[in-house]
Amino acid sequence: MTHYTSSVAGLRERKKDRTRDELACAAVKLFIERGYDNATIEDIAAAADVSPRTFFRYFPSKEDVAIDLLKAGIVDLRDELQARPPEEPLALALREATLIWARSADERAVRMRELGQVLRKSPSLRGRLEDTKRAHMHELAGVVAARLGVPPSDASPQLVVSLLGAVISGAVERWGEGAAGVSLTDYVEAGLEMLEHGVSCASISKADGAVSARRAGR
Repeated sequence: MTHYTSSVAGLRERKKDRTRDELACAAVKLFIERGYDNATIEDIAAAADVSPRTFFRYFPSKEDVAIDLLKAGIVDLRDELQARPPEEPLALALREATLIWARSADERAVRMRELGQVLRKSPSLRGRLEDTKRAHMHELAGVVAARLGVPPSDASPQLVVSLLGAVISGAVERWGEGAAGVSLTDYVEAGLEMLEHGVSCASISKADGAVSARRAGR
């Protein structure tokens, strides 16, 4: 491949990525303004200044626009864990991978909160997301199993991933309420600390205080 051919191919890929992102932005905006059920594919395509045929080159359905955006976060977490040094203890690898994921999500805070609004108002979309999450969390359990040296069907990796998923879900829900000055990373870090050091009734009731204290100490 010549340098010119490579440059053209790179430009084409960037244009495709830009179109995909424009479609996603238009879809989320319309989902919020009109409601998920009332926003059509034709509306989304028009808002992104493309044809419905172009929309279908990127997404099989409007449902897949939201799912694709939400799924990316789960895939990112799996990839981050896979990239951790193999000699790193599992607890540390999970912590570091999860915090990298949370910081990345914080950078997309507006989009994440908008998607949260859409999900709360669309039971069918929530159901599809749960199916997607289950499939990808199963993949994450496979990564954990490999680090533990046990079969993916073993109870240990499944339990580890279930506990981590609970921390992430709780952190996302609390963060989604929009407390001023508190990031998703803050809530995730507080949840990981409770998971690592044990949970008492006192630590549960003081979770928000722990977040505040951590921020003040930075």
